[in-house]
Amino acid sequence: MAKQYSYKFKEAAIALFLDIIQKINRKNKNKYYKFFQNELQLSPKEFETIKINILKEKNIKKEIQVIKEELEFSQYNIMSFLMILNRCIILDGCELDSYQKFEEIRDGLLRK
Repeated sequence: MAKQYSYKFKEAAIALFLDIIQKINRKNKNKYYKFFQNELQLSPKEFETIKINILKEKNIKKEIQVIKEELEFSQYNIMSFLMILNRCIILDGCELDSYQKFEEIRDGLLRK
């Protein structure tokens, strides 16, 4: 998805990603920085700022709605976003808990 995303979209996306990712730590954070920079045009500094804000307040339903609006409710764009989310799960090691959270987010994104 090569698109300029709004900051609000990036916040919502990172909230969803952080709900799934289980193992971001000092050793592997660079691979996530690179992933988010490639997929969401998000610098490491932006990621850390968003991460701090998200830990204070997170509302998955609200974040899903922001994503859907930014992607203009386009099934193609939503599926493209889900592919990015799925690649992130693979990067994280494909834990069962992560995939179950992915399914919840997927269902929320695909619900009309």
